[in-house]
Amino acid sequence: MGRVFFNTRLNISKITADYQAIASDSGKCFMVKPAAATTFTLPALADVVEGWNCKMVVNDDGTGVDQGADAKINVDMGSGVNLANVGWILEVDGAAGDHCVANDDFVTLSANASPGDTLYFWTDGTRWNVEGFVKDLTEVAFAQAAA
Repeated sequence: MGRVFFNTRLNISKITADYQAIASDSGKCFMVKPAAATTFTLPALADVVEGWNCKMVVNDDGTGVDQGADAKINVDMGSGVNLANVGWILEVDGAAGDHCVANDDFVTLSANASPGDTLYFWTDGTRWNVEGFVKDLTEVAFAQAAA
């Protein structure tokens, strides 16, 4: 019979300002509610190993209001390095989605991003992979530069 684990909890960190993720952040869920425009920077690939991963969720401190982010969030996946990152972002409102292309080093979230907009990041050791689920794709997109 296998082991049974009780009282296991998701490792959560609340982010309200610029943050540089580090190797020991792998597996974390970051709840992001910026007080002002914020950059969430993934670790340099040279600093992590294959399998490093995290989840980022737009938080609004409990109001649940559509477009409640209140400030821009830029996720830096290696700016200036021009990695061949891969991934996609789908929206619940039904648009076709956004696909990461060459030199997309950022995911940009406008101040009108919605609580619950979620991005998953992981690496195979050579580039970032991304899956995103958002309310409105006009507020969250891949980009070559910060918004």
